[in-house]
Amino acid sequence: MQTFGKYTLRLAAQFLLFSALVAPAAMADGSKGYDKLLETAVASDDQATFDTILEAALATWPDDREAILAMAKGLKPEWMEPAQIQEVEEAEARKVAAEEASKARGIIYYLDPSLWNGQAELGATSSTGDSDEQSISMGLSFRRDFGERWSHDLDLNFDLGRNSGETTRQRFVTKYEAIWRPWNGTYAVNYTELEMDKFSGYDYRVIENIGIGYQLIDTDRQKLRFQGGPGIRISRVEATFDEFGTMLSPTMTEKEFLGRISSTYELKLTDSVSFKDRASVLIGVDMTTVENWMELTARINAHLAARFSFEVQYESAPPVGTAAWDTITRAALVYDF
Repeated sequence: MQTFGKYTLRLAAQFLLFSALVAPAAMADGSKGYDKLLETAVASDDQATFDTILEAALATWPDDREAILAMAKGLKPEWMEPAQIQEVEEAEARKVAAEEASKARGIIYYLDPSLWNGQAELGATSSTGDSDEQSISMGLSFRRDFGERWSHDLDLNFDLGRNSGETTRQRFVTKYEAIWRPWNGTYAVNYTELEMDKFSGYDYRVIENIGIGYQLIDTDRQKLRFQGGPGIRISRVEATFDEFGTMLSPTMTEKEFLGRISSTYELKLTDSVSFKDRASVLIGVDMTTVENWMELTARINAHLAARFSFEVQYESAPPVGTAAWDTITRAALVYDF
């Protein structure tokens, strides 16, 4: 049985080598898969197959050479050539030196825009619920990794709609997420959200949440993580009036403890097309909020992409005069900077 397993693995390695030499373009949009093959070779204690797979992977994806060698070193360093081990150690030393040199700049290390991955988005929006109309949308997003343990995401989105000289939609949402990864696969997260929507029945809403998450899938093609934890929501509810202008309820600030569960799924369909879905459930004492946001992005060139997104939100106890269900559909152009 072990011999049969090694034979099957060698066939896979030979196929990978053939693809590297004859048809690399055919695998350009697919999952690379060399990581699983290398892991299987190590599990089978088959050095010959390990060497074949490593050679094929390096020939097929020369741009990923450092990552491939680093992964192979983590699996079975004694099967690698001394020059390959030295190459990995030199690459690691360069990264450490570059990070330390960057940190030595003090506050500039955190603010340097060249170290943040930024995107600007401009498009058109169609919404239903509290506002039923078309509007323009603008957005900015920033992502930054600090070493291997820290990552930061900041999203700012603004929708504005006008009809016959009057504003019919005015919504601003900013979301900030900081992730700390002290453990393999498991991480701690801090999530903050500010929403100001003129036609939602609220002046503003703030959510602060801390939690623990787990990276269930983390490959070049797919990523999936779940997280959850306690938090608080602070809402400033607008005053309500009847048809004669009599106040029914005054402006008030509400505080509510809640639990938040969320998931993020990313799928690379091809080298230029990707899909992303984010879902969350906020369970409070007085109200439950369910959100789902998905987007499909098609890259046009190195800096420009087209994006289609759809967002739906449900609230079990919305303010008087507002809808429980809201949807937002966007079509936009995205510029990477």
